[in-house]
Amino acid sequence: MGGDAWKLDNTQLMAETLAVSAEIHTWQVHRVDLMIEMIERDTVKEHGYRSPAHWLCAATNLEIGECHRIETLARLLRLEPEVREAYSSGLLDAEKARQIAYFCQHYPRTMNPCDFEKARTILIDHASDKVATKATVRALIRRLEHLYNTGDGPPPGEDSSRNELFVSTTWHGRVVIKGEFDAVTGARLRHLLSPLAAPRPEVNGIKDDRPASKRTADAFDQLLQFVEAAGLVPVEGGVKPHVTVTASIKDLTTNTAVKELFTHSPEHGYATELWAGPLSIDAARMLACDCQVTRILLDEHGVPLAHGRTHRTATAQRRALAVRDGGCAFPGCSTPPAWADAHHLTHWVDGGDTDLDNLVMLCGHHHRLMHHTQWEVEMTDERRPQFIPPASVDVFRKPIPGSRPDLVA
Repeated sequence: MGGDAWKLDNTQLMAETLAVSAEIHTWQVHRVDLMIEMIERDTVKEHGYRSPAHWLCAATNLEIGECHRIETLARLLRLEPEVREAYSSGLLDAEKARQIAYFCQHYPRTMNPCDFEKARTILIDHASDKVATKATVRALIRRLEHLYNTGDGPPPGEDSSRNELFVSTTWHGRVVIKGEFDAVTGARLRHLLSPLAAPRPEVNGIKDDRPASKRTADAFDQLLQFVEAAGLVPVEGGVKPHVTVTASIKDLTTNTAVKELFTHSPEHGYATELWAGPLSIDAARMLACDCQVTRILLDEHGVPLAHGRTHRTATAQRRALAVRDGGCAFPGCSTPPAWADAHHLTHWVDGGDTDLDNLVMLCGHHHRLMHHTQWEVEMTDERRPQFIPPASVDVFRKPIPGSRPDLVA
């Protein structure tokens, strides 16, 4: 139809929209069915992907969060045929099917099989009503959990096993936080935020005009700064938690002499942070005002210069590896540097040096893949990692370029 939508009258336009929506649901159901089959066969394992979600993300333009939601739904519906049937027939959308299937896998221990069958039917019938929402389905689930809470284990409000926290990066590097905690953990958080979120004292008769949501957000920022300053957070990936900003020297400085000294250095007009992504140069300069600076000189390909070491483990090289690889370098993997290992291309016991040209960042899954399968990794002429699949994946074993950070892409 495309650009011919203008030819439709109002009735036809509405009917076509509903028809397309039904068709989209049909294909979404088919995708979940295919995902279930992939899970049962463990299809993507030999291709180097830790899960079908990671494969789907690498093979499409879908974000990893959306791919995880698709895989989670498939895994739940694989175990709940009744909910799967309701989803396939169009009675449930993906989100309500996920809620009900999750409940069916985690229903109260005091609920006998007969009551469980009734509860599942009630939930499906309620969620099938067009006026039902995620919130009303969630409320009904909570009522069922409360009804069957007889003191066997903690009440739902105090059950820490159900705690969840999602932190995701959205447009412009902004971060969305969504979570649910038990009452005790929630109380701890609120007590810590409360004194920091209080309205500022009046100054010259001017009151603090920040809304409560803004005061709480500012308080959370202060709380993070206090934790960082206290140094109470454990080491991760060999280094203390820190903010790492990568930028061109010509972007960071306004000094004309420095710009002339690095005449061949690129100017990107932005910096990058490993978790946040692109940052403005102004933000990078602000962070550089009060920090410890580690200077890493890059070559013309954006690769840090090698730093030979006599130690087996990569310590000082981790920062340079993070700049070059941006996390796990395996194609399509989004594991950040703090969660990745430094892998020797030529193993240490075989005489391999702990130099950048003999190191690559890999997550735990892909690190094991390199050690226990026929996958191989090598450096290109531009000193960047590329991966060679086994013949079972590609009979010609054509090298696949590794992931690389945005700043030097």
